[in-house]
Amino acid sequence: MRKILIFIGPPGSGKGTQAKLLAQKYGFKHISTGDLLRALAQDTNASEPQKQALEEMKAGKLVPDWLIYELAFAAIKSSLEKGVGVVLDGAIRNLEQAQKYEEYFEQNGWQEEVLTIEVALSDDEILNRLTKRRICKNCGEIIPYLATTKDLSACPKCGGELIYRQDDKPEIIEARIKEQGNATILPIADYYKDLNVLEIVDGQQTIEDVFSQIEKIIL
Repeated sequence: MRKILIFIGPPGSGKGTQAKLLAQKYGFKHISTGDLLRALAQDTNASEPQKQALEEMKAGKLVPDWLIYELAFAAIKSSLEKGVGVVLDGAIRNLEQAQKYEEYFEQNGWQEEVLTIEVALSDDEILNRLTKRRICKNCGEIIPYLATTKDLSACPKCGGELIYRQDDKPEIIEARIKEQGNATILPIADYYKDLNVLEIVDGQQTIEDVFSQIEKIIL
């Protein structure tokens, strides 16, 4: 099994869920840029440039790439040096970032450890899923809209109330699809395809079936 697994896919594809499941089962470090930024916000030792970037992020500006690289590369290096593989979730959102990560892997001699998994989903299905998914008001667990979850009346994790997210309105989701959907994923996928490190799974299947397909690929 390779030590660097990169998950890509549009919003609502379930790539985050699959990344977490894989990390839990195989003892990999799950590296999410969102988690890294939240941890940094609580870090009293954050540098002044890092604090400034976080303030700009709170004001609605995009997180600068240099900060993402700084945090992610440090987490990757720390984990691999301990012999623990990494699962990257949501770390790569454009072609330039994909190239920067590959450059970093090559510098460290890790390029043969990379495998990219695209969890594919159509734009129509993204809209359907994201406008109907719910979130636990208590613990924040995201409940995807699937045949196995659509009739849930309480959070399966803590029993909390399930609500619809304010930012999951159709007009907001349509804007997200334009910014982060398949048109954005395509050049990233093509890049990894050219490197011969891309595998594609059908994200329209159940969570269990998607995970089973991923396991067949990585093993």
